[in-house]
Formats: sequence, C-alpha cells, structure tokens
Amino acid sequence: MKKWSPYLWKLIWVIGLFLLTIISYEIKNEIRVMSDSTFSITPIFWTNFITLFMLGVYLSLIFIKKWTININLPLLICVFIPCFLFSIFLPIATILPLSLPIGGILFSKVISSYFIEIVAGLTFMLSIFNNLKSDSE
Repeated sequence: MKKWSPYLWKLIWVIGLFLLTIISYEIKNEIRVMSDSTFSITPIFWTNFITLFMLGVYLSLIFIKKWTININLPLLICVFIPCFLFSIFLPIATILPLSLPIGGILFSKVISSYFIEIVAGLTFMLSIFNNLKSDSE
C-alpha cells in the first residue's frame, strides 16, 4: 500500500482540482447573475480575486513536501507581496476612488490577465512552507 500512496495522493489532488474549478465556476456564475440584478461590479472583482488566489494556494499543495513553517523571505518579499498588491488593486479600486498610476494601460493589462492572483496564492504558500535548502546549508 505504501508503494501506491504517492499515486493515490496525486490522483486525489487532481480530483480536488476539478472540484475546485467547478465550485469556483458556479460561484462566479451566481455572483455574475446577482451583480446583473444589482448593477454592481464590485462582487465580480472580489470573487475573481478570491477564487484565483485560492486556486494558486491549491496549486502549491502539489509542491509542498513537508508542512513545517520555514519562511523564504526573498520569495515572500520580492514575489508574493508585489503580486498580492497588484492583484488586490482592482477589487479595492472598485470600492475606493483610485486612479491607475503612470503606465495604467500596461498595468490594467497585467491585472486583467488574472494570472497574478494565481502566482500570489502559489508563492504565498511556497514562501511560508519553504522546503528547499539554501546555498549555505
């Protein structure tokens, strides 16, 4: 049984990925219908942010081998924080009257790709549960 355990966990992970995709699709669909009736786009941006961030967190589960907290500070500071700030800008901009900074067209293209939210969720988990040995070890 121990020989089949890694295969079983990976298969369970794939099934969970399909379930997460279906659930996020249904949630987005319900929010879209609700937003059409209330004429508000704010819930759509928040739903996109949360579901894509959670997808990134879920994707990281396949990379984490040991669940011991060992923070990778360069990954946290240089990748997670900028990606998280970029991805949270659009949902916050729907609530607060914020304008896009210089280079706003490029900025809006990056935000609308929805890839940044996934990277933020992925690097959040990988920066907390760092299993890689540093060069000094």
